Amino acid sequence: MSVIIRIIGENDQSDEFLAAERLKKIIEETVPNKVFGEIILFPSATLYGQTVKDIDLMMIGHLKNYSVKTSFYHKDSFEEDKVFIESFCTTIEVKSHTASGIMREGTNWKVKYNNGWHNVTKQSNDQRIAAKKFFENSLGKTPFITNLIWFTEITDTELRNLQTVNGSNILSNVLPDNFDFSYIAKLLVLQRIPWMKNGNYFFECGFGGNDVEAYRKPLAFFSKAKEGMGDLTRKKIEQITQSVLDEYLPSFQDGKMSIIRGRAGSGKTIDLIRIAVKLVEEKGVRVQILTYNRALVSDIRRLFALAELPDMFEEKCVAINTMQSYFYNLINSCLYNGNLTGDVFLKNYQSLLTELLDFLRSGVEAQQIIKEICNDNTKLHWDYVFIDEAQDWQSVERDLILLLYNAAHIFIADGGNQFVRMSESCDWTIVDSRENIKLKYCLRQKRNIVKFINQFVSLYNVNYSKIISSEKMAGGKIIIICDDSQLYRVLRNEHKNIQKAGNIPYDMLYLVPNTLVTHDEEASFCLIQEFEENGIFLWDGTNQKYRLDYAIDPNEARVFQYESSRGLEGWTVCCIHFDEYLKIKEQQYEPSIGANALFLESAEERKNKYLLNWAMIPMTRAIDTLIITLKNKDSKVAQQILSLAKKNLDYVEII
Repeated sequence: MSVIIRIIGENDQSDEFLAAERLKKIIEETVPNKVFGEIILFPSATLYGQTVKDIDLMMIGHLKNYSVKTSFYHKDSFEEDKVFIESFCTTIEVKSHTASGIMREGTNWKVKYNNGWHNVTKQSNDQRIAAKKFFENSLGKTPFITNLIWFTEITDTELRNLQTVNGSNILSNVLPDNFDFSYIAKLLVLQRIPWMKNGNYFFECGFGGNDVEAYRKPLAFFSKAKEGMGDLTRKKIEQITQSVLDEYLPSFQDGKMSIIRGRAGSGKTIDLIRIAVKLVEEKGVRVQILTYNRALVSDIRRLFALAELPDMFEEKCVAINTMQSYFYNLINSCLYNGNLTGDVFLKNYQSLLTELLDFLRSGVEAQQIIKEICNDNTKLHWDYVFIDEAQDWQSVERDLILLLYNAAHIFIADGGNQFVRMSESCDWTIVDSRENIKLKYCLRQKRNIVKFINQFVSLYNVNYSKIISSEKMAGGKIIIICDDSQLYRVLRNEHKNIQKAGNIPYDMLYLVPNTLVTHDEEASFCLIQEFEENGIFLWDGTNQKYRLDYAIDPNEARVFQYESSRGLEGWTVCCIHFDEYLKIKEQQYEPSIGANALFLESAEERKNKYLLNWAMIPMTRAIDTLIITLKNKDSKVAQQILSLAKKNLDYVEII
């Protein structure tokens, strides 16, 4: 045989690597000697940048002189003929279940775990879709992706019995423990109609022999990303994976809901993740973290990928999702049988949530129906739910969670006065039995930045609690830029400083007002080309298309709109046209919202509290360096910032 077969990856004796070795041997023993080409086997492939990121085994190859006689659909008819296999790109989901733990239900294959039956067909299909998107994003093109399920511990006879329906053996994309390569070829042909040339049928996936290496490189990119992740990310991973937790670990018992409270930078989100990981490791459960902010979801998914935490399709895992995606999947599956589109869901969000709430409140039977549907859907079957930025939830969203989960399986992170969606805090204390945890100190920002922010807060004359800095976080600096012509010189210098500190450009975060974002079909940061011309490369988080993905190039800094910054952080954060941003927020202010005579607040106090809330969200993102650029140095906000800067010239630089 003249086919070169390579296994890419470290021999870690995992099920995936052992499966790759078995497949390599099968190919070597069953492909004829006259065939030549190359096949790459990539066990435990990580689709870095994708929501579905874990692929048990990727198989990419091109062949010459290999054909198989098989049946296939062609021109609306089923025929049998010889098909030449030229190229393929295939995801393979590997399962070690025995026949008693496998069943076929319609077109779906399911496997049994401790917490019930898991739809492995849907898992495999989602991986195929993720692989397609992965190659499109990394190469600008994609091959036709096929997908297989390999039950490594059942015989061909057992598989045939499972596939037999009314006496007929119904083929699917499933492999038994042992087979020859022609069996794989036949299953691939079932997934894409062969094309005819010069009287012969051919199967291919859209690339030639020279492209195999091109498609291999993105799959190997994850290893490079791990090597160059930077100290900031590395420390976060150490935090969330360390085995010892602090003394305030929730008990998750006695029917008590856990609430952790703390200001921005107090470590609430990291604690949520750490505790979730601990639960998964010790109890073998599935934990879902929900938040409103898509940008935060993408940032945490990157962290999970680099920490090599299992993704949401595994039996036990911790996953991060937006509340909207969770409620969409829930309502679509439970009330609309999968026929609800995303656009219709978003347009009718409030009424659909109310519809589900009314159904759940109709009785125990309704709740049991919802539970049974959720148990059969990996995206909905969670043992625990953790909620980040819970103060910004709506009451209907809160009430749904309280009906869907036992209180002892709910963990709430409350960020106090940080509102993006609501003008008043969502009250989770309606749950009588709860366990409260208070985080006092700011663990994100260095002391000088905290001092500057607290002085800014004092200018607004409202009841707004100041940030308490950690004694361990010494240092920090502020740069105020009034002259845009100096912007790129300063930014290039700060990018160098980031790398000197052991971090990477990814750890530089840019925040911009909506006036610097185009509002066409595919919104984007207006100055992105200008930034690149000045040697600063950006991952554009202002573009909705990429919001749930994450930056995979460590040499790209991130840019988001101000409103998307809650929960994010950077070693250095640049707030561009900060005065313009607050001007827009002042124009959007509605005096009637939040008015309550019982609070004894004047109209001016309510307005100042509103503006201060929006100012604090971006100002509390930086760890070491906060850069603020001012569009109009004569504006009220600019004058406030400059006045504070002149009082603190020992750690504030004015340009």
